[in-house]
Amino acid sequence: MSVPSIFRMGYYWEAKIFLTSVKLDPYSVLSEGPQNATQLARRVGADLDGMTRLLDALVTLELLKKEGDLYTNTPQVSEFLVKTSPFYMGELMLLQDAEWNHWGQLETIIRTGKSLVRGNLFMNRPDVAGHALKVLDRMARRSAPDLAKKIDLSSYRTFLDVGGGAGAYSIHFCRQNPALRATLFDLPETLSTTRKVLESEAMQDRIHVVAGNFNSDPLPDMYDVIFLSDILHYQTHDQNAVLIQKLYQATRPGGRIIVKDMFLGEDPTHPGWNAIFSLHLMVYTEAGRCFHLAEARSWIEKSGYMQITEVERNTVLMAVKGGTSLPFPEGLR
Repeated sequence: MSVPSIFRMGYYWEAKIFLTSVKLDPYSVLSEGPQNATQLARRVGADLDGMTRLLDALVTLELLKKEGDLYTNTPQVSEFLVKTSPFYMGELMLLQDAEWNHWGQLETIIRTGKSLVRGNLFMNRPDVAGHALKVLDRMARRSAPDLAKKIDLSSYRTFLDVGGGAGAYSIHFCRQNPALRATLFDLPETLSTTRKVLESEAMQDRIHVVAGNFNSDPLPDMYDVIFLSDILHYQTHDQNAVLIQKLYQATRPGGRIIVKDMFLGEDPTHPGWNAIFSLHLMVYTEAGRCFHLAEARSWIEKSGYMQITEVERNTVLMAVKGGTSLPFPEGLR
């Protein structure tokens, strides 16, 4: 790492320039074609001098291109920061901007070891949580098709998606396996969005939604396959151990569990980017953290599951529950 790059990390400038640009959103305006600073300032409701400085800074950050006095989007911006794009991720940046004041308390958090956040984003900040759910759904839609193809569930019939959000994984596993029927179990605040998504995807007949809290409420039934995605890093070690045991009890003999999360690498000298994400969780959640893959393996093994397989490195684990009441599929294709 160069000396200039070290000192650049100490500047908030670039991050706040970028986050502010997403809120003002010249990118969606520029999707209509090249425009100058005067046109853009008028469209987003900004001062001309301030907007010109912002636009030129975005050119320097390689988010925009400029020819003469006209600005255009880069290809990456067109894909991820234009609101009409199917892969729009602007809500993710709005979430980061909402965290601005929390990050200002990082020293206090590190010194005390205690988060300043209490409760749950979906209960405390429904306005922000709506953005979060959209972001998580779009991110899931990019990874769900590949994972559904990689894991063969063709011999199974019932699928429980625990904390399944807007339903991307349930949708793609069901599409990949025509005999599969899914139940999506999540908070009632989330399911209003889920139902709309399922209707838009014409999947409401194959995916049933049930409201509940997976930590405190009983699960709806027993299932051949139980899927848990990006839940563990929001909870404590003890909560996760209890939850995996609860999922084991709801898994039919011969069935399996699939756990997807953001685990820390096992090499202590190279923990990976998830070490940074773990610090983010300390800032913005009450109890969240990234766990080591070995910890997740331990919860799964102690609950009674066997044949633990790492499907995707530091991301997806799969295991089976002993018994012969279900035929075993091939596993990984």
